[in-house]
Amino acid sequence: MKERATIDDVARMAGVAKSTVSRFLNGKPVREESARRIRQAIDHYGYEANVFARLSAKQSHIIGIILPGFDSTTTPRVLTAMDKYLRTKSYTPLFINTEGDLSYEVHSIGSLARMNVDGIIIVATYITPAHEKAVEEIDRPVIFMGQEFRPGVSILDDNLAAGEELGRYIAARGLTDVGLIWVSEDDIAVGLQRKEGILRGLAAGGVTKVRNYLADFTYRTACAVARDILRAPQRPQILVCATDRIAYGVYKAAQELGLRIPQDISVTGFGGYETSELLAPPLTTLRFDAETQAVVCADTVLKMIQGDPVSPKQLVGYHFIEGGSVDRK
Repeated sequence: MKERATIDDVARMAGVAKSTVSRFLNGKPVREESARRIRQAIDHYGYEANVFARLSAKQSHIIGIILPGFDSTTTPRVLTAMDKYLRTKSYTPLFINTEGDLSYEVHSIGSLARMNVDGIIIVATYITPAHEKAVEEIDRPVIFMGQEFRPGVSILDDNLAAGEELGRYIAARGLTDVGLIWVSEDDIAVGLQRKEGILRGLAAGGVTKVRNYLADFTYRTACAVARDILRAPQRPQILVCATDRIAYGVYKAAQELGLRIPQDISVTGFGGYETSELLAPPLTTLRFDAETQAVVCADTVLKMIQGDPVSPKQLVGYHFIEGGSVDRK
């Protein structure tokens, strides 16, 4: 097996001291000619610096990323976009999966700071006072993605505007009896703001009859809740779902009960997943630009590391996708 090149090999080929190579790898200034020769040597050997050795450097060029799990449809897209962007800037992501454990999430903020990462991105589901305290106690730039962190910096989906557009669309289709299959308002972004947008859009179109049904983010729960709604003698004309995954549960329940979409029940979602186009009929939904949000997060944390000014709240847009799942009355 071919031996892995060392920093000594790179320094020898570049004709510079080992300390100069180390300075270059840690993002510190070196002479332009030296930098050019070091790059050539790195390319020649295919040299990769030891990531964990960099954790003891003044600047590690590592960004800690805390996420609640890998089971979300959008998470792989987010992490891929973030990783690709950070690598173009010579930074390495260090991912921590909390599996939805909020106490571990809070603990990880301090752990990453002690590991000397240059910045931290938190893909958040909830923000608690414990999060705020943990951020206050460290001296690293921190960004929250997906939930608004009022004391600091957040990158968010424009849930309010997206919800309002969908609400207006539903009202314009003549649907006046609306059911919302939603998640807990503990989730401020989806449970509260996205819902508020829907209600605003419906009200603007003259629709005030809205029924609320509680679910969670899982397909299994969505199926169970949808079955109960669809079995009722006076069901709503449309079920507006907090996510596409919940909408999938409605499709499944409707199929089991012999109901047609949209003739017997209209359905909408949020997410715009590729799989939503494979439904029959395709789902009417809104796609948030997760890849752009990820890149904005990565770019913003790098600006914060350099001490550049950033906006404390940045909204990322969405695209309306009209499928065939909403009837016109």
